[in-house]
Amino acid sequence: MMNEKKFVLPGDKLSTSEELLSGEGTFEEDGIILASQVGTYFVDSQHKKAKVKPLTSTPVILKRGDIVLAEIRMIRSSMIIADVIHIIGSKRAISGDTNGTLRVSEISKGYIKDPSDVFSLGDIFRAKVTQVKPSIQLETKDPQFGVIKAFCSKCRQSLIKKDNILECEKCGNKERRLITNDFGIIDPNNL
Repeated sequence: MMNEKKFVLPGDKLSTSEELLSGEGTFEEDGIILASQVGTYFVDSQHKKAKVKPLTSTPVILKRGDIVLAEIRMIRSSMIIADVIHIIGSKRAISGDTNGTLRVSEISKGYIKDPSDVFSLGDIFRAKVTQVKPSIQLETKDPQFGVIKAFCSKCRQSLIKKDNILECEKCGNKERRLITNDFGIIDPNNL
């Protein structure tokens, strides 16, 4: 028996460890159960577990021109290293290498000195694939590309958009990101 299903991204809060156990597609951190993958959240009532089911299990191969969601794993002075976690418009998992690079020159049409000025670890961003072999290269120069979900660098809570700045409702920290026009509005039909 399962509850209502809800679309989630990695890092979304699902429940507490007091209410449910962590199941497939989730992990527990400080008593909070979080999504570990893109997919559909549901509660397995029989086993009292929070679970995230991936969109589908049949893999798809990444190609040049694909629009993707990626999660930032490392920021260097000249580039960002990210895991490509989903291809927009595909209901399937990605096959093969998912480690992508976003070079500082491919972030914006304007000048960006350091990627850490507009991105932070754990952010989820939308990008275009410009190269697949020998390595995955990404770009975010158009307004529909950039951060779609950001986390506070102090307390790791989701940031919300207030005017042209992102703010943490928990600690009040204010941060800047290269955000998309639709930051914070996640429509599973457009994924």
